[in-house]
Amino acid sequence: MLTIVGGLRSGWCARHRWLTTIVITLSTILASHLTALTEQPNRSRVKPLANGIYLYGETALPNVVGKEYIVFERIGTKVRGAFYLPRSEFSCFYGQFRGPSLDVTLFDPFDRQKYNFTLTVNSNGLTASKQPKNSQPAYQPLGKISPNDLRILAACKLQLPN
Repeated sequence: MLTIVGGLRSGWCARHRWLTTIVITLSTILASHLTALTEQPNRSRVKPLANGIYLYGETALPNVVGKEYIVFERIGTKVRGAFYLPRSEFSCFYGQFRGPSLDVTLFDPFDRQKYNFTLTVNSNGLTASKQPKNSQPAYQPLGKISPNDLRILAACKLQLPN
C-alpha cells in the first residue's frame, strides 16, 4: 500500500513540475516578444486570428511525444483551449484577445490553482516570453486539427467558464 501511495505522490509531483514548466516557459517567451516590439517600432501589424479552432505546436509535426501543443477556439475576443503533451495529460485555459495579445488563465487540474500569462500572435506563431534574446515563436501554427485535438478542446469547454 505504501508503494502505491508513494507512486501517486511522485506522479502528482511530476505533473506539478510539468505545469510549472509550462507557466515559466510561457512567461519567459512573452518578454522577448515585448522587447522585440519596443526595439522595432516600424514592425508591421499582424492580422488578428478569425473565429475558429487553432492548433500550434513546439514542432511543425503533429502528435510528437514529448512536444507541447496548444489547441484553442476563438469566438469573438474570447478563447478556450488546452496545452497538452501527446499521450499525456492536458491543462485547460480560457482567455481574451486584446489586439494580438491573448491574456490567458490556465487551470492546474491537480491542485486547482490558476496561473495567468499572455500569449502573443505574430506572423510565425505564438510567443510568450521573458527572455529578451529569444525572439523566435515558441509555438508554430499547424494546419490539421485531429479528432484527439477536438476531444481535448471539448473536454476543456465543458470545464471552463463561458
